[in-house]
Amino acid sequence: MLTINSTKQSQPGFNNSRAVPAQTLTAVILTWNEEENIARTLHHLTWLEKIIIVDSGSTDKTVELINSFSNTEIYVRKFDTHAQQWNYGLSLCSSEWILSLDADYILTYAFIEEIKQKLVQNHACAFNAGFEFVLFERSLASNNTTPRPVLFKRCNCIYYDDGHTQRLRINGKTADLKNKILHDDRKPLSRWLLNQSAYSMKEATMLMTKPGPEMSFLEKLRKKRIYTPLMMFFFCLLRKRMLFNGQRGWHYTLQRTIVEMLISLRLTEEKINKK
Repeated sequence: MLTINSTKQSQPGFNNSRAVPAQTLTAVILTWNEEENIARTLHHLTWLEKIIIVDSGSTDKTVELINSFSNTEIYVRKFDTHAQQWNYGLSLCSSEWILSLDADYILTYAFIEEIKQKLVQNHACAFNAGFEFVLFERSLASNNTTPRPVLFKRCNCIYYDDGHTQRLRINGKTADLKNKILHDDRKPLSRWLLNQSAYSMKEATMLMTKPGPEMSFLEKLRKKRIYTPLMMFFFCLLRKRMLFNGQRGWHYTLQRTIVEMLISLRLTEEKINKK
């Protein structure tokens, strides 16, 4: 692991009149070539005294952009798994609370104010947030993501790997946040396809090794390889009303369908190779 230090310029911030102390709350963000997103995300986090960023070896302007914000600390660690990367970030924090964010998450004023209230109320050890997808600078009517814990007490939680992603093991009571995070990924399509190729391989490996009784209904459907691409297409287009979002809705529907097709292809390839 490598710590990067450089002279930083204080940037005009978003709601930064009263910074939340580092001993109370620290934001943790993972990055890898996020120059299209990271500055916008950090601009909405200047109300925090401290942000820990774990970078996987970016080769674009990500590190340069991060170092232009005075409240950031960046650490470079070779990527192995998402859970290991997140847990390393948590190990660098000494705060009571953690705000776990992706590099393309944008926090609204209402969301920030709700976080500050939860830190005072302190009636749960983890809070789940829902997401509003933004495509080409406009919000979609809906999406098929599920809420995930983003605000939690450091001593009560730890990450573990599950397929292509990570999940948070929570020891204590959870609650939901009313306001949503804006998910606004502006990386090029070629990068998205590269990411999905890697993710689909991890997801397929998980599906092939996970015991049947432990699998969810969706995981069992995915393992059959045939149903989920078709179901996802119509689920997004009709059930999630992407049909009424014009070209943006069509773009989102195709993305979600491609993800399921890639997983099915990985599973089919493995089945053929075993014969």
